[in-house]
Amino acid sequence: MKRFKAIAGWLHLWIGLVTGIVVVIISVTGCIQVFDEELFELFHHDLVNVKETGPAKPVSELLIIAQNAVGKKKPVTNIKINEAGHSYVFSASKDNKPTDIGWTYFSQFKYNYDIYINPYTGKVLAVVDPRYEFFNVVEQLHRQLLLVKPVGSVVVGTCVLLFLIMLITGFILWLPKNYKQLKQNITIKWKAKWKRVNYDIHNSFGFYVLPVAMIIAITGLVWSFTWWENGIFKILGSPSGKIVLTRKAPVKAKTDTAAKNTIDLIYNTMQHKIGNNYKAIGINLPNKKSNAVMVYTYGNRIDSWRNMSYYYFDSHTGKMFDKLEQLNKPLALKWRNSNKDIHTGRIYGWPTQVLAFVASLVCASLPITGFLIWWGKQKKKKKKPVMKLVEPSLT
Repeated sequence: MKRFKAIAGWLHLWIGLVTGIVVVIISVTGCIQVFDEELFELFHHDLVNVKETGPAKPVSELLIIAQNAVGKKKPVTNIKINEAGHSYVFSASKDNKPTDIGWTYFSQFKYNYDIYINPYTGKVLAVVDPRYEFFNVVEQLHRQLLLVKPVGSVVVGTCVLLFLIMLITGFILWLPKNYKQLKQNITIKWKAKWKRVNYDIHNSFGFYVLPVAMIIAITGLVWSFTWWENGIFKILGSPSGKIVLTRKAPVKAKTDTAAKNTIDLIYNTMQHKIGNNYKAIGINLPNKKSNAVMVYTYGNRIDSWRNMSYYYFDSHTGKMFDKLEQLNKPLALKWRNSNKDIHTGRIYGWPTQVLAFVASLVCASLPITGFLIWWGKQKKKKKKPVMKLVEPSLT
């Protein structure tokens, strides 16, 4: 057992020293990510909230307004229709060519715009480049350290994977021999010297947040490693998410059967189907390689998972040809749609958000308190007096 703990101690120490700075950055930005939606709405109230002055304008009309705002050479690719009293967001984005991508996250896009529009008046509220918006910068720092994705996500994922090992080895080191030691391991002697207080904070807080910290780490690895995501899909009994969600539109008819304003037809179909029972409707516009339009709806919870349903339309006719609704989704896809909510604690609202915030804050402190413990031991070794043999004088 002593040898086992010695190995765990060695791993715990060196993993902490190697990954400490990255873990602190990920954890601090994670604290902000827990409440990013609430904070965004607070600081950008005039962009998010609008006054209802009548019925919303047709989506096709708003799409033209959004397209004119960024120019025809930058086609809109996604539409987000928010619930009543909120602006619509039209996105125009294009990735850079591989030869034009540098080492930073910002170099990945040729252009990237979000156009906020008041759906009742058609007024453009703002054209925002999300690459430089504060909360998006925080998210990309959290996910990939503002590096290009193939590099940054692997660095972050590797550090999180090592942090997961550090949590396990930390628990092994924490395991008490008896009840007396257990009591010591879960209490903090606030009146003791700061070195003792620092040790108790590291030891006790690390234990208290261990389950939540492990959930955060496990769910976070999904964005770094495809093999990790696919592994969870297989454990839950499904192939990868891309396979589950992939659909092909019917072959285009030889005769011209194109419908006018298919976006309006699609939106009207969705309204007829779900009414106003939604928080957001997302429309992914088709590209040149496909004539399928995927629409997702995000609504109020109807089970333990995030309520997302998918609908598939032919962009040529505006007719629905397939759907995958919340109650019929496989367990793996229910988990994947809810993964971010689980990761940030948003899954059950404020109580779990606060729990995730506190756990992230403690995770940010662990490398710091751990380093101080190690540094204190190093200084103690240097100050330890060296006994010298004094030879007797012959004079």
